[in-house]
Amino acid sequence: MKLYLIHTGYYDKNVGDGFYEQHTNILIVAKNAHSAREKVKKNKDYIDKKMHIDGIKEIENVDGYKLQLNKSSNKEKITSFNHYQVRFLKSEKK
Repeated sequence: MKLYLIHTGYYDKNVGDGFYEQHTNILIVAKNAHSAREKVKKNKDYIDKKMHIDGIKEIENVDGYKLQLNKSSNKEKITSFNHYQVRFLKSEKK
């Protein structure tokens, strides 16, 4: 399985009367780009906002590190830090 970043666009009537295109990125795990494209089309936000796909990136390496995806019993685990929390991050001491 591979990791794909799907760059989507949509028009939100609640933002600027829907005149400006909004964008978001959705991470998808799939066996190839075609499967990723089809999988994102089933995403609830994609459907609800009537999104379209502007581009797809297959992510294999980041900063010199090869990504390895391993099957997990967890559906999803993502840790987010808002702009305020980011200001106060400290290095981890070893």
